[in-house]
Amino acid sequence: MIDYKDFFDKIVNRAGEIPVRRRIVGQMVALTAAFRQDDGTFALRFISGNEFDVPIFFNDRTGQEEPVDVDGGLFVVGTWVIVNPDSRMVAVESKRPGVGSMLIERYLQMEGREFGYDDLSIDLNQASTDGFDTAVRELDTIKKVSVTVKQPNFDWSDGHNAIHDYAEQSGADSATVEMRAPRGEGLSVSRGIVHDILGLARQRISSLRNVIVTGSEAGEAGDKTINLNRFQRKTSVRVKRGATPMEELDALAPAAEALTSESDDSDSS
Repeated sequence: MIDYKDFFDKIVNRAGEIPVRRRIVGQMVALTAAFRQDDGTFALRFISGNEFDVPIFFNDRTGQEEPVDVDGGLFVVGTWVIVNPDSRMVAVESKRPGVGSMLIERYLQMEGREFGYDDLSIDLNQASTDGFDTAVRELDTIKKVSVTVKQPNFDWSDGHNAIHDYAEQSGADSATVEMRAPRGEGLSVSRGIVHDILGLARQRISSLRNVIVTGSEAGEAGDKTINLNRFQRKTSVRVKRGATPMEELDALAPAAEALTSESDDSDSS
């Protein structure tokens, strides 16, 4: 089991020395700020960019496109990540453009392996709201389910169920399962894959990477598709135009604290 506080303390200490730039799937990714906050959470500022994306400025006065001279640097985008090591919850600032979760996962994983966590795999699986459970149960007939799970820790012990058992026995760190009902019938909600998925979705720390449920509602024509990605726990924060990174963090902090706290009071969608 990883010691999360120790791990992120190492991240903070390393970032305070010489920020490490890493090349991940063609992108430069780096930490420009990393520190432990007064409430015990960790705030990490990720940036990413590449030398091939040359920004173009449109001059409203002249109507001309003008290239921006970055003088040997890179055009980058930034994203704040707030980590609560006690609850194991992570709040990721979502904006466009921003730094994608996959780049953040890969960066932390590469850092961890240099700290001696040789088999470390980082997956920022989403936390979902109760709305997903409600939407699935509103279906009169469930015709098809597709689910992808990722190992939630060093083993599959979190959220024990048949899908995890099969992945563990196979030595897998991820699995995708699809099941279809016979023509004119529906999948069971009280047992089997739908029952297991709904149970996993109710957990704050879940192996679910994504779920797509297809079915029909009584009295409605055509099929309805429910995607777990549409039910992520999230909230909206207003950030003033032109805010500095630290001003952005000040605006994001209260919402991030609510989303990552150990008490489960919020159900925003």
